[in-house]
Amino acid sequence: MSFSIRSRHLSLPALALGFAFACSSTPQDGPDGGGGGSTASGGAATGGSSEDPGATGGSPIGGAGAPSGGDSNGGGELPRGDGFHRMEKLDRGLVAVVVDGGVYVGFRMHGYEYDPENPGRVAYAVYRDGAQVTTLESSTNYLDADGSADSRYTVRLVLDGVERDESEEVTPWTQEYLRIPIEPPGANYQANDGSAGDVDGDGQYELFLKWEPNNAKDNSQSGHTDDVYIDALKLDGTRLWRINLGRNIRAGAHYTQFIVYDFDGDGKAELAMKTAPGTRDGTGAFLSKGPAATANHDADYRNDGGYILTGPEYLTVFSGETGEELATTTFEVGRENVSGWGNDEGYGNRVDRFLATAAHLDDTGLGSIVMARGYYGRSTLTAWNFRDGELTQLWKFDSNQTPTDASGNRFTGQGAHSLSVANVDDDPQQEIIYGAMTIDHDGKGLCSTNYGHGDALHVTDLIPSRPGIEAFMPHENTASPDWTLWDPGTCEIIHKSPNDGTDTGRGVAADIDPDNPGAEMWASGGVPFLSATTAQTLGSKPSQINFVIWWDGDESRELEDGTTITKYGGGSLLTCGQCASNNGTKSTPTLSADLFGDWREEIVWRESNNAALRVYTTTHLTQRRIYTLMHDPQYRAAISWQNVAYNQPPHPSFHIGAGMADPPAPDIHVR
Repeated sequence: MSFSIRSRHLSLPALALGFAFACSSTPQDGPDGGGGGSTASGGAATGGSSEDPGATGGSPIGGAGAPSGGDSNGGGELPRGDGFHRMEKLDRGLVAVVVDGGVYVGFRMHGYEYDPENPGRVAYAVYRDGAQVTTLESSTNYLDADGSADSRYTVRLVLDGVERDESEEVTPWTQEYLRIPIEPPGANYQANDGSAGDVDGDGQYELFLKWEPNNAKDNSQSGHTDDVYIDALKLDGTRLWRINLGRNIRAGAHYTQFIVYDFDGDGKAELAMKTAPGTRDGTGAFLSKGPAATANHDADYRNDGGYILTGPEYLTVFSGETGEELATTTFEVGRENVSGWGNDEGYGNRVDRFLATAAHLDDTGLGSIVMARGYYGRSTLTAWNFRDGELTQLWKFDSNQTPTDASGNRFTGQGAHSLSVANVDDDPQQEIIYGAMTIDHDGKGLCSTNYGHGDALHVTDLIPSRPGIEAFMPHENTASPDWTLWDPGTCEIIHKSPNDGTDTGRGVAADIDPDNPGAEMWASGGVPFLSATTAQTLGSKPSQINFVIWWDGDESRELEDGTTITKYGGGSLLTCGQCASNNGTKSTPTLSADLFGDWREEIVWRESNNAALRVYTTTHLTQRRIYTLMHDPQYRAAISWQNVAYNQPPHPSFHIGAGMADPPAPDIHVR
């Protein structure tokens, strides 16, 4: 199989989405037998029978291949948004898939194109083989009954009745997934967590993949581990680079939280994560900037139990495009008293519990890096800006220095195995929901529920009849309620479990039942299926207590667990029998995110033999038109933290569900 550079009118064989490659007839690995079979709304069906996925592509409005003033189809300046948050300039994300009854076509609506006050301003013209087949005024997907595997599709924005900015041409996939070949660094490695970012500014996402060795350890377990690797991958399987974190970064879910985001606003994503002496960047060179300039890269700081409790700790920003080290600084906060991070476990467990995220914290609207250490006891968060090639500290929060909030509730011991980012107050910046407490955008403790540690966390508009957003968390602390639902801006409890004393390890909150207004909540153990609005018990509790995903034609979310997507109250919508999930009993995907197509989400699983990733996209028709979720700042931040510790599904800042109101316009602008 051969590949070529992008060209609007050139047809070359490829697997890639996002390079304007055409579909070849060269057979690839066969599609998995359980990947389709669910009829889409309006007559479209999943799957296809051919073995070679096709390709799609596009260029951003006014971006590569088109001047900022528009093109020959329309001319004039196009909207970019004038809001606070600086977001990625994405292409149209056009994807076409052969299905029963024709070809499914889906594409993005950009956040700055969305106008809830005047939705009729924007429509989209779909072209097949150079001829217009339809204009879509209320959706961003279409079933072309006359399309075939040989068809070629483009989409044009129609703004105020004038066609503009044609996307690049794509040809259909012949199956429901894109197969991305990957290469393990050794026979004892498994593909693990993923992330997404546009590393070269072309408006199309690349994938970042963590490789974990088979001897990875939880912090509570002793033992030496092999090195951890991070790859950057084009969607055609081209590996841009590989970073080796080296012997002084232990392998396991709690150690390496890799954050992918465009932190400096140059249109290209960077990668930020904890490093140490022995780390090699994507060029193969040892770290050499800042404190790493004097590092002994031959040193081995592992003790007899495999824990790394001495030696330098760094925070490094790498180029997403080349993997090159861009900046390195000392990781704050350091280990200090190893036994001072909860339960006096001095052997190295709770001192090395790390969380991280991107968040919009300062007055520039750009993303900042948040690195956190500790949550069972002492909790610390440090925010950094990466601007003009340098790392500067924005603020540092330490529960040892700020032990309580204004009501006397503790900031110590409130963290979870994950975190969330949302705007919970009247200013435009985002806050960090750190388990059962909230840290303001300026690094000051905002509030705490005082109910302690938990394993899962879900933050979004769970009660649409109530102003603002809500947070749901099951609690591991046996002195706390089994679960709480609260206002993350004030930490006021809205509902809580009537029962205390149970270690509730898992829980989910999402709108999966169209018969109940708002979202539903459920958790492990004896926690029933509950209405978030009323806390009243509903019908049967789902057996899946893991991820959720928007997949079919309605606004309700579906259940994702292992390598299966299921409808609540119905059957399986998608199963990949040749795939595997990650992280043991957590059974999480490599990534779930709105990577392309319309506003609904893609799911990324690894093949069981670690030979490839599969990116599945929905082919169900929907009449709901929502701008791409990646232009919602809360959802985009969630994709950055999804890989962190115990992976949690992403949620937007607004409610999506049965009977939903139109979302507000996002407060964003793009380059």
